[in-house]
Amino acid sequence: MEAYLGRFSLKSYFQYFIVLLVSSSFLSCQEGAVTPKPRGYHRIIFPKREYKKFENENCPFTFEYPAFGQLELNRIDSCFLNIYFPQFQSRWHITSRFFDGKKVTFDYTIEDHRAVVYHHSQKGVIYEKRLVTPYGFGKLYELEGEVPTYAQVYFTDSSRYAFLAHCYFNTSQKNDSLAPIIQFLKHDIRHLITTLRWK
Repeated sequence: MEAYLGRFSLKSYFQYFIVLLVSSSFLSCQEGAVTPKPRGYHRIIFPKREYKKFENENCPFTFEYPAFGQLELNRIDSCFLNIYFPQFQSRWHITSRFFDGKKVTFDYTIEDHRAVVYHHSQKGVIYEKRLVTPYGFGKLYELEGEVPTYAQVYFTDSSRYAFLAHCYFNTSQKNDSLAPIIQFLKHDIRHLITTLRWK
C-alpha cells in the first residue's frame, strides 16, 4: 500500500526528484561548459641589443648590425653578404649597386627594386616609409600578410651607390605569430640605416 503525502504519493515525489536532478545536471553542464584554450605560441626570448660594425674593402659602405647576427660573405671579393639570425630563422640579404651612368642608373635601380617588392602585393599589404639621414635617403618597405619577406630596403646617396636589403624568414610559421620578431628586427634594420656611412 502506497503512502500518501498530501495529494502525491511517495512514488510521485521520487519521480519528481529524479526529473529535477537530471534537468539540473543538464543546466549546470551548459553554464559551466569547458571551452578549449586558444592556440598558444612558443615564448620568445629576445637577445640584448648590442651591435657590431661591418666594414669590408669591397663594399662602399659601413654600418652597424645586431651582434646576435652571423655575418655570411657569399664571396670574399664581392659585396654580396647575408646577416643570419639563427634564433629567429631569419636572413637579411644585402648588396650594393654602383651607378655606371649607362644601364645601372639611379632610376633603373630604384624601379627594379620597387618591382621586386611589389611582386608580393598579391598576397600581402605593403607600407612605404621614407628614410632620410645626413648621408642619403631611401625607403623601408614593410610587408604584412602571408609573404616570405617582411621588409625590404633601399638607401642611396643618389649619385654613386645604392644599398639594398631583403629580409626573409626560413620558417613555415605564419606571419601573425612572427609579428613580435618582425617588430624586433625592424628596429635593427632602422638602426643599420641610421649608422650607414658611405666611403
